[in-house]
This record gives sequence, structure tokens and C-alpha cells, in this order.
Amino acid sequence: MTFMQHPIRPLLLLFASACIALGANTFGGTAESPASKFGDGEKDKGDKKDKSDKKDKNDKKADKRAPELAAGAQWLLTMHGDDGKPQGIWGLGSDGALTGPLNAPIPDGPAGLVPHNLRGLAPLPDGGFLAMNAYIKDTRILRFGAKDANGAYPYLGDFATAGAAVPAFAHGYQIAIAPDGKVYASNQDSNTVTCFAGVAQPNAGQPVSLAGGAPGVIVPSDKTSAEGINDVRGIAFGPDGLLYVCDRGAGCVSAYDTNTGRRVKVIAESRHGLKRPIQALFAADGATMFVGDNGANCVFKVDVASGRVEVFVKKGDAGLTEPSALAIDGEWLYVGSREGKQILRFSLADGKPDGKPDGKAFATLPDNPEFLMRLKD
Repeated sequence: MTFMQHPIRPLLLLFASACIALGANTFGGTAESPASKFGDGEKDKGDKKDKSDKKDKNDKKADKRAPELAAGAQWLLTMHGDDGKPQGIWGLGSDGALTGPLNAPIPDGPAGLVPHNLRGLAPLPDGGFLAMNAYIKDTRILRFGAKDANGAYPYLGDFATAGAAVPAFAHGYQIAIAPDGKVYASNQDSNTVTCFAGVAQPNAGQPVSLAGGAPGVIVPSDKTSAEGINDVRGIAFGPDGLLYVCDRGAGCVSAYDTNTGRRVKVIAESRHGLKRPIQALFAADGATMFVGDNGANCVFKVDVASGRVEVFVKKGDAGLTEPSALAIDGEWLYVGSREGKQILRFSLADGKPDGKPDGKAFATLPDNPEFLMRLKD
């Protein structure tokens, strides 16, 4: 009997057909195949064309949405960042929705990715801003222009860079612009405050020094002066023209005369309950200063005239965990909860939490918030 006459021939042929169909479905890259789902295996030209068309459409859609996203942002935000991963300046809408990053691309620096470990933000009159690139191996102040037609803030170049001309400018933290336009930076590695000629001034970005002082240094470290800083963090100019400096190590906030570098007064300290002051912010009237303290885990309120210090945002209120960013808008004080990865807000009238019906924070973030800056309307 030949195979063609064998009684099991129909069964074998049926089995072979099933295997061929199964193989085509399993290995041929159809919509349901693992090759299609996970990107493994070869794709034919038709597949590549389809995906290319979809990508082009998505890119065009993203381009059209960029101005809309930026237009909806009322705040700029920096977050801590992870080494080796792309970082950027983000936007927050009036509802706390996160958008961005909003900065245009920046060329890599000598130490790799830029921006890297972004910290302080400072607005400029032209609608642009300065941002601290705080990476220890690549400390610099980045300058961005006003928002462009694509909804991004263009990178205009480096305003100031670390180097031999100003050795104390190292591992920066916050930026403060003085009434006369000069730019000040707090430096975590040297525990100093350095000064640079302002954006619109001759020699913009070059260090400005006190007579007989170290290059660019205005507020010294406690290693060189009894009035110096032990562990510098936030800085802010008061309405009196003095520079108020948070000393996290000494547990105090001191005011300095930037013309002399001398300490004028200690306005808040450990006897008031301060432990590790991190940032300071003045209210619009200049009469009140708020101080976030990530050791006491609260926000203090300082009456500048009388020197009275009191707890304004209570310890851990609304889930506050290690205060960071401070900002004011309208009737609200916005506070970064660094370890909670949130932006919380509290009434300026009494320090009570927002009390939103859903019980949620103003913004929930993918990373630790560092600085928050309100954009001009």
C-alpha cells in the first residue's frame, strides 16, 4: 500500500495544515504575534512605512500641542533629578497638572548631560529666566529667553560658569537678583555666596568681588570668617536691600550687607525653633518672611520689623515632608514637600491647608520638588 492510499493520510494532512497555520500566526509578525507586540524579529517594508507614518502624525500632533501646553503653565518647576537621566524645567498649570519639559534642548557639557541637577530659578525682565545647573562637575547658571512660538524657552547660553576665575562658585543652589541687577548664587561646596555682574550690565556674568576679598565672594564661609556660613542653602533679598541667607548647619537665617559682606543681624535661629532652614521667601509687602525648615518639618513666619518668629505651617501638616520650594500667588503659599514629591498650598491668612474636596495635593510629582517660580501673566 502506498502513502497516497494509506487510511491515515487525511488526518496527517489535516495536522500539517494546522501546524502551518499556527506557525504563520506565531512567527509571521501579525498583529497578535509576540514579534509585533515587543519589537523582536524582522518587519517588512509595509510595517516600517505604517509605523513611520504614525510617528510623523504623532510628531506633528506633539508640535501643535507644544504651545498649548506651555500656555497652560503658570509655574516653572525644577526637580531633584537622577544622574544619567535627562532632566529639564517643567511647567505646572493652574490645576497642578505637570507639563514639559519646557526648556529647549541644551548641548551636552564637559561632564555629560545638561541640564543636570537643576535647582534655583530667577525671572528676568524680558520674560526669560536664569536656572542653576548645580551638578558638582559642571556648575553654571543657564540663561533662557522668553517663550518662543513652539512653547519652549530657548537656551541663550551660559550666564556664569565655574572655573579658576571664581573658585567658590561650586555646586550652586539658589539664585537671587539684587535690586541693582547683580546676580547672587549660594554655593553648597564652598558655603559662600558669590556675585556676578547682572544680565544688562557690562561684563555680564563675570564675578564681582569685594575689595581684598576672594574672587566673587560676598558672604564668606565660617572657615574664613566668624560671621560666615556653615552650610548655605536659600538666599533672598529683603525690602531693606539686605541679603537674607539660610544657614542649614547653624540653624539660622542671617541678613548681610552685600556692600561690605558683613552680617547685620540674625533674624531667626534655634531659639525660635529653627533646625535646618532651607529656603526663605518674602511676601509682596516685604513685612513678612517665610522660612521652610526641613529639620523642624514646618514653615516659619517672621515679622521683619519686630523680629517675631512663629510656626505658620505646622509640622507635617497636609502630609508635608521636608519643605523645599516656596512661592506665593494670590492668597496662597505654595510649599514643596520634598520627600512627599508634592506641591502643597496653604492659606496666607492663617496657614491652613488648601482643604480641596478631594483631599489631594495641589500637584503630585514624579520626583522631589526643588524650586518653584510663578510665570508672569
